[in-house]
Amino acid sequence: MNILFAAGLYSHGFLYNFYLLELGLRERVLGNAAAALTLGGLIALIPAGFFVDRYGARNAYMAAGVLLAAGLALGALARVPLTIYAAAIIAGAGTAAWRVAMGPMLMQLTTDATRARAFSWNVGLLVGSGALWTALAGAAPGWISAVTSTSTLRATQGALLLGAAGSLVAIVLLWSLRAEGAGETAREMLPGSNQWTRHQVPMRMAVLIAVIALWMTAGGLVIPFLNLFFHREHGVPVDRVGALFATAQLVGAAVIFLSGEASSRWGPVRPLLVWSLAFGPLLWALGAADALWLASVLFVVQSVIAPATNALIDQALMERAPIDRRGVVSGWRNAATEASGFVGASAGGRILEQGSFSLLLGLAGAVALAGAILVNVVLTAWRRGSGERRESDG
Repeated sequence: MNILFAAGLYSHGFLYNFYLLELGLRERVLGNAAAALTLGGLIALIPAGFFVDRYGARNAYMAAGVLLAAGLALGALARVPLTIYAAAIIAGAGTAAWRVAMGPMLMQLTTDATRARAFSWNVGLLVGSGALWTALAGAAPGWISAVTSTSTLRATQGALLLGAAGSLVAIVLLWSLRAEGAGETAREMLPGSNQWTRHQVPMRMAVLIAVIALWMTAGGLVIPFLNLFFHREHGVPVDRVGALFATAQLVGAAVIFLSGEASSRWGPVRPLLVWSLAFGPLLWALGAADALWLASVLFVVQSVIAPATNALIDQALMERAPIDRRGVVSGWRNAATEASGFVGASAGGRILEQGSFSLLLGLAGAVALAGAILVNVVLTAWRRGSGERRESDG
């Protein structure tokens, strides 16, 4: 299901900047559209957490898919900034609600022995299949234009609509699979409990989520614009940029599987600390690279970090959250992700419009390193303070 669901996410993520440029819009609108996507997530995340705890992760997943497909389809047809932003908000709400549902759903379906691999394999399969969707998204406008003799703009619209249709098919398939227990909620698993209505997050978990948000802001600054980086700075055609992104996703999927094995052996915290510290220096190196081959290698390496750490962060938080509050904790965790993406994308678009990619990557690297240091401090203090052993960590 997730592989089909990702069709819309990856096609939109890769093609949408090019679509907006075809409309003659400026970089500021690109940044605002990416920020609107995260704004939709911020609006939906906390309600989505309550929805998961009250009605079940499966139902939340299906509602998220409908929102996503509607937002992506509207975005593919939008031509003016107001409509573009509205569509992005709807799609962002669907994407964020889907992420909120995934952690609790995986916790329901796994045991202690299989959990680490399940979290990482889920992300690895998404990233691996994303290679296919990205490659198709890069090539689809050319194919559609050749077959139908339409303009590049119309062909790009068609490719975006096909991606949205793929996400909708995933929801139709899930609706048809009425697996026993799929709609189980935390309240049903704990008879007599009414704690699912509580929305407080423990202070040390809230601090951890906050410093993770700071670290993720670095990705929010640069990730929405990396497709333009190769197109503008190195003169790479759009279809070849798509092939590069697809290659990065294939490599990333393999590395994420290995990260899952490391997590199953040592717990999620140690791999998370290593990944977080590597991000900033890699961004600096990417900004300084003049040769295309070196920039491509550095891009592939840094592109692994965000999805690999997402799996580790989810596992670490879900294992520490009470069973009847996983939806709420997942909601706050993803709210931090969306907030960092909103701030980063909005600021990144303005920096890029007035500055350069070197400046953007340099600032993002500094934010990443500062955030990583704080993540390490908070996690290390938490582990020492609670006396966690290796078994409780993984």
